[in-house]
Amino acid sequence: MTTNRSVYASFFVATLVGLALAACGASGPAPGTPEALYVDLGCSKCHGANRDGQRSGPPLKALADRWTEDSLLEYLADPKAVMETNPRLKYMAENFPIMMPAYPNASQEDLRKLAQFILAG
Repeated sequence: MTTNRSVYASFFVATLVGLALAACGASGPAPGTPEALYVDLGCSKCHGANRDGQRSGPPLKALADRWTEDSLLEYLADPKAVMETNPRLKYMAENFPIMMPAYPNASQEDLRKLAQFILAG
């Protein structure tokens, strides 16, 4: 009998916690938005939530003078290959402790949204 009460009490507490979280609303950007992709793909971990840069990654501001949407898409698909052909990127990569990852599982549509978001900053 005591076990049943424990199970019911646990269920009740879990339900209350779930309702409280739902009432607070979701935090963060709406799913599927460029902002959500920036967070979900891990960009904010190295480049900062506001794209201001951190010790682990450079700022992603005012990039439109050096990048086109297509060149950024190429870079996101295979950063290592692009860095090997671009001395500026190779030099920058040497100044940060974490290598820019590729996104092989991200769709072209999502990478294009991300590139547009980054270039707009």
